[in-house]
Amino acid sequence: MRRRKSPAELRLCPALGFSQIVGGKYKLRILWVLLRRPYRYGEIRASLLKGTLGKPVTARVLSRELKELQQRRLIVRKQYEGMPLKVEYSLTELGRGLQPVLDAIVEWGLTGVHEEILGIGGSPGGALARESGS
Repeated sequence: MRRRKSPAELRLCPALGFSQIVGGKYKLRILWVLLRRPYRYGEIRASLLKGTLGKPVTARVLSRELKELQQRRLIVRKQYEGMPLKVEYSLTELGRGLQPVLDAIVEWGLTGVHEEILGIGGSPGGALARESGS
């Protein structure tokens, strides 16, 4: 566990730092999916479709998001030998450290207030809540 720093020791606001690290269209969703187990590229792409009101993510955007998460050492890409090529993505220890934050975001989302704020109609709870079994 890392030592907690005092506010005076920090050079960057934690909220801004968090936004810079996981900001982007799909990064939080990718991290949330990978909390359960390692996933292949196609499985990640399919799960993004479920969680984004059916709007497909392009291969280019997903590849960029995955590369950025790798560069930030939150996920690792493992390539297996053989044909067809098999690639899996999983969380690193740094990535797993975000679990309490992601859990808190989902708990907040289960109130449905995000749909209210964004003006999204439909059933209460949203796609992420349905997928997480709530």
